[in-house]
Amino acid sequence: MVETILITGANRGIGLALTKLSLIKNLNIEACFRDDKKSEELQELSLEHPNLNIHKMDVTNSESIKKISQNINFKVDILVCNAGVNNGKGDIFSKEHNEKAIMDVMMANVAGPFLTIKNFYKNLNVNHGAKIAIISSLMGSQQHSSSNAPIYRASKAAANNLMRTISNQFINDNVIVASYHPGWVRTDMGGSHADISPEESAEGLMKQFLNLKSNDTGKFFNYDGSVLPL
Repeated sequence: MVETILITGANRGIGLALTKLSLIKNLNIEACFRDDKKSEELQELSLEHPNLNIHKMDVTNSESIKKISQNINFKVDILVCNAGVNNGKGDIFSKEHNEKAIMDVMMANVAGPFLTIKNFYKNLNVNHGAKIAIISSLMGSQQHSSSNAPIYRASKAAANNLMRTISNQFINDNVIVASYHPGWVRTDMGGSHADISPEESAEGLMKQFLNLKSNDTGKFFNYDGSVLPL
């Protein structure tokens, strides 16, 4: 049986790398993006690959998600909540940590996975075991000590907490829920001096997604499969 993967934020960075890797692995792909102007490569790929369906969707808007959930052609085996934003790397006194920026980060990084999972739950392939992966960050771990990017860190800590809460709710539903640190990745968010490429991150993440077992639910993993502290 060919598995179906749904990826949010699939138009660039780690999301685009996961989309390309899913094509290599011959998965059915439902790739979601928010901005047409930043999705040219994804749109071109969809013209070349019949197993890649793309959807313009805002993960912070329930109606937008519901509309797409009604048009998904396959039951979803792997739901990847990857879409996210960062409002800057400054400290608590940074001007970039204003009210609007805080709201944008919390809506994308916390409400985004919550609304995505809530509205796509009915699309999950629970009969054969479904998997939900929330892309978080080591910066959200309570064991990670630093004073920069306080709002981004708080949003990723909240995403991990959300993962634990949802994993408890779905524990008897044949649905595995886990969160992942993708590594320090050379993307617009990670910067050019980061440790690994999007492709390296995607390779590690995909291996973990495909090998998730029921006893992995509720856990926070590194992209290489090692368990991380919440």
